[in-house]
Amino acid sequence: MSDIKIMFLHGREGTPEGTKPTFLKECGYKVIAPALPKVNWELSMRRAEDCFRNFQPDIIVGSSRGGAIAAALEVGWWDTPKILIAPAWTKFSVASPLINESTTILHCLEDDLVAYADSEELVRDYGCTLISCGQNHRMSDTAALEQLEQSISRRIYESTMGQ
Repeated sequence: MSDIKIMFLHGREGTPEGTKPTFLKECGYKVIAPALPKVNWELSMRRAEDCFRNFQPDIIVGSSRGGAIAAALEVGWWDTPKILIAPAWTKFSVASPLINESTTILHCLEDDLVAYADSEELVRDYGCTLISCGQNHRMSDTAALEQLEQSISRRIYESTMGQ
């Protein structure tokens, strides 16, 4: 069993028991996924911040709206790696994303809800890594889930190697 703790921030239509957090638990990670209200950004941010402070995750994973929340999260932003899945940061007006070169973005080229170009902009401006994968915005197909697990494993390896 892994000692790696992941805080998963779900999207607007997602749930804490959704496909991605369930998959991560099945991979052996310790996963906490706070319930984020669909229409209350401020409450969602407070819940994410409280969850971070109490859980002290090794990695933050955010999907769509949850990716926007992760990009806006101030606590631990510099030293906690983030994996953003089709982050909807422009849709939720995150003016200055709190990400860096340790951030990985997973995004489907054919995403019809969040523009792939939004993720390309993050790569240009912040030096993060962008990986094209998945069949659609949900990013819950086998290939996307495998890429998520590989991205987590890569971040764990890099952090243990002091990079």
